[in-house]
Amino acid sequence: MSSPELFLTGRLAEGRLVATLQDADLPAGSWRVVNIGIKVAALMTEAIVKNRLTDVGNAQRVIVPGRSRMDLDSLAAHYGVPFVRGP
Repeated sequence: MSSPELFLTGRLAEGRLVATLQDADLPAGSWRVVNIGIKVAALMTEAIVKNRLTDVGNAQRVIVPGRSRMDLDSLAAHYGVPFVRGP
């Protein structure tokens, strides 16, 4: 199985993101989507993520919206897994 990946998103994009990942025929259990509790995913901040994401579970990588402007190194250090921007 592929390394589990965690996708962070907001309310507006959650359904489309889940549908896109399902359409990609990725192996079961290789991904998980977490709605971080904001309307527009690109507006999430480090503080929001740290306050609302208690842990990353077994994720080997966390993917955030490509337009978000967070310090990914700080988040990676906090959670212990790489954070990367998606497309």
